[in-house]
Amino acid sequence: MPKVSLRAALIAGAAIAVILAGSIPLIAPHIGPALAQDSQAPAPEGQAPADPAAPVDPAAPGAVTETKPDPAQVVARINGADITRQEVIDSAADLPAQIQQQIDLVFPQLLNRYIGLKLLGDKGKADNLAQDPEVQKLMSEYETQAIRQVFVTRYLSEHVTEDAIKARYEQKLKDNPPPEEVRAAHILVKTEDEAKAIIEQLKGGADFAAVAKEKSTDKGSGANGGELGWFSKEVMVKEFADAAFAMKVDEVSQAPVKSQFGFHVIKLEERRTQPAPTLDSQKEQIRAELSEETVQALVQTLRKEAKVEMLGPDGKPLPEGEQPAAQPQQPAAQ
Repeated sequence: MPKVSLRAALIAGAAIAVILAGSIPLIAPHIGPALAQDSQAPAPEGQAPADPAAPVDPAAPGAVTETKPDPAQVVARINGADITRQEVIDSAADLPAQIQQQIDLVFPQLLNRYIGLKLLGDKGKADNLAQDPEVQKLMSEYETQAIRQVFVTRYLSEHVTEDAIKARYEQKLKDNPPPEEVRAAHILVKTEDEAKAIIEQLKGGADFAAVAKEKSTDKGSGANGGELGWFSKEVMVKEFADAAFAMKVDEVSQAPVKSQFGFHVIKLEERRTQPAPTLDSQKEQIRAELSEETVQALVQTLRKEAKVEMLGPDGKPLPEGEQPAAQPQQPAAQ
């Protein structure tokens, strides 16, 4: 028999159980509207239908207050053994999200499905499959996976702490201080003579924004008075960035600045240090980084303490210089 995972076997078993449960599908596209329509009684003649989204007054005659189902509620018995609501819900964990989001709506179908799963499992136990070598092999694989996952999760919870995340965040800010930014506007023209004429016009008192709207060939910024917004030095072409960052606030360039796009007349409006990212915005990324690093470090330590011998295609040990380097380990899902 081909090698399969326990998860795949369980999912396959679930599919069989659904089929055996009858011809009613587990969930159909029309099931929500259909049940919703069936559950609403027609409004009395001459009276508008009730708005299903309207809040219910608990004191109103006939009002029904919603109660949350008890997970421990016994919903069925098989040969005298109780089945609780929670067991049925847990059995749907591998099913599509749209089913899990409508648990109450499809609960009868899920219950029938779970009964089928239980009957199949009980039948397998009755046939003494619990000690079958194939079952034991699958269980051993699942046990190893479960132990590894629990171990890694607990190990990371001890080492990747909130304090460790904060320390890494602060170190990142220290190693990568937020860059300086400027806010500038420009007027872009094709020739140097045009740019020089605009500089003289501005020296004579012309409004920068008005000239940009009229004469800039950069129509995107020109429509906004030449505004380019905030930017750091590396995002602009070198000639433009060098000129802009060398200027003082409220200064207009005294000579045209040439770039691959043409000739610029620049006005520097503001200067600041780029706001640093918050800890909350970086926390999950840092947690993932620390988790990966922590697991890799642990694996390296374990490899040093263990006798690991890698063999070649012929089954013979590889010479020490040909041993592949240990591959980085990905942390188990938390």
